[in-house]
Order: sequence, then C-alpha cells, then structure tokens
Amino acid sequence: MPAVRDLVPMALAVGLVFAGPSAAIGLDGELCIADWSEAAPIVARENLSTARDVQELARRRLDGDLVRITLCQDGSRFIYRIVMRDVHGRISSLTIDARRPFAP
Repeated sequence: MPAVRDLVPMALAVGLVFAGPSAAIGLDGELCIADWSEAAPIVARENLSTARDVQELARRRLDGDLVRITLCQDGSRFIYRIVMRDVHGRISSLTIDARRPFAP
C-alpha cells in the first residue's frame, strides 16, 4: 500500500487534469484560475465582486499599482490573490475575500 506522501503528487496531478488547462493548485491547496475567460463565468455564477470592482477598490485603498489578480477557490470560499507594486517598486501580495473585498 502506498504511503500518503506518495499519493499527494498524484492527487495534485489529477486535480490539474480535471480543473482545466488554465487552473493551478496553489501552495495552500486552493484551486486558482489564471484565465479570465474561465474565471468570469464563475464570478457571475457565484455573485462575486468583479475583477474591475476589486481593481478600483485596491486603487483607492492601497498605495501602488495592481499587477495581477487571480481568482482562487479554497474549499467553498472564493478569494482573490492580488499582486501589487508599491510606489518604490516593491512587489507584495495579499489575499482578499471575493464576495466582500476589503470588508472590515
């Protein structure tokens, strides 16, 4: 019988096959969708904040420029992974709730 540690890479590979070509499994085990033509229908179906809304909120609340936004699913929860460049050129990342971005 294979050890659990031997099954993890196989499970990740199977997840990528069934998730589609633009999906990836993140380090925290969430499913991330890089292609917005695939992510947009999920945003609509799940009634999530749009990437445009998140970009506008980020511009108003954070110092710097939004470099990338990626939709991810962590269990039943949807999140956005955001990469920002600050005014000094430093890159940082943050995770926000896709239903209520930047909510207190």
